Amino acid sequence: MDPQATPPNRPAFPWITLVIALAALAALLSAQVSAWLIYDRTLIFKGEVWRLWTGHVVHFGLSHFTWNLAVFLPAGVWLERLWPAVTRWFYALSPLIISAALLTLDPTLTRYAGLSGVATGMLVLLACLQLGRRQVEPAWFWVSVLTLVGIKIGVELFTGAPVFVSGFGDIRTVPLAHIFGIIAALVFWGIALIAKQATARR
Repeated sequence: MDPQATPPNRPAFPWITLVIALAALAALLSAQVSAWLIYDRTLIFKGEVWRLWTGHVVHFGLSHFTWNLAVFLPAGVWLERLWPAVTRWFYALSPLIISAALLTLDPTLTRYAGLSGVATGMLVLLACLQLGRRQVEPAWFWVSVLTLVGIKIGVELFTGAPVFVSGFGDIRTVPLAHIFGIIAALVFWGIALIAKQATARR
């Protein structure tokens, strides 16, 4: 893994972000695809471990899909264009980190779906990396983004209901997924800082 501390001169094409968005759309449009991909605790323990990754592209309805993609697509495209190596490793590992946390820390959660945990982590990672490039955007902008993310998670922890998404019925929000998305982002940000310092010493 080579988490670049400085983005390349020529932005990369965000093809993985677009592929993941298309996979989420396919899962939304096909109940069969959704059933094969969704995070299902029982089936995971029966050996269907791919669900630890693919469960994040499944959504419980159009509102869930729309709000998640409204964050995931712009943050993912922005991040992958500037830091393609960091972004692609984050895509590979953050779903597993989030799912492992749900599997071990929330045994009552039998089914989970949605890109919100990954998208939250991506937004935090983007904000942290951009804060290191203050000549590009003012610091207050990204500090505000981080503050709003914290407020949203706090409200969901307190109320037990999603802030934006509607039409869930008895489906509950899972702030733990967002928290571990942020933890994954901070780990990747830390690796990027270490890589930057190591490069500066050469």
